Amino acid sequence: MVTDLTAEQLAQRALDVNVVSEDEMRGAWGEAGTQNVDYEQFKQILVRRGLLTNFQLERIEQGYRTGFVYGDYKVLYLVGAGTFARVYRAAHRHTNELFALKVLRKSKSEDPTEADLFRREGELGMQLKHPNIVAIHEVASKGKMHYIVMDFVEGHNLRDFFKVRGKFEPLEAARITEGM
Repeated sequence: MVTDLTAEQLAQRALDVNVVSEDEMRGAWGEAGTQNVDYEQFKQILVRRGLLTNFQLERIEQGYRTGFVYGDYKVLYLVGAGTFARVYRAAHRHTNELFALKVLRKSKSEDPTEADLFRREGELGMQLKHPNIVAIHEVASKGKMHYIVMDFVEGHNLRDFFKVRGKFEPLEAARITEGM
């Protein structure tokens, strides 16, 4: 993406949206050796140091001011999106542990009924404890921002697997259902 941002403007935006700390940014400036560094060069430093992901950079360059942090979780990148919510890979800000963050879409969060359904989904899911069910750790609502924190599971979901395969033989379907 072509941008007219300077390295200093990028740094300030990253600080403003709370994806990097002052200390982390000082370290990046230290590596650059000067605040008069080329934008692309500084951007590479931030990515190489793990301070920003390409997803975060793109959103910062596009001028987004929200959607970077939810509670104690920093969004790293988009995993998937549906009509009801978006799912992000996120890191806990203090432990760096990775989670999936399901965030109710803004258009749905305006409707109290939709927001309540989303919260109830999370609360019911928290009660389910089984090795084949993704664990839900937190259900949060802050104003019109609603999100669910759950384990991040690598791989594809059953729907995508089915799209590729087209069908399952009865024995295979039984094994999948049983969780083997």
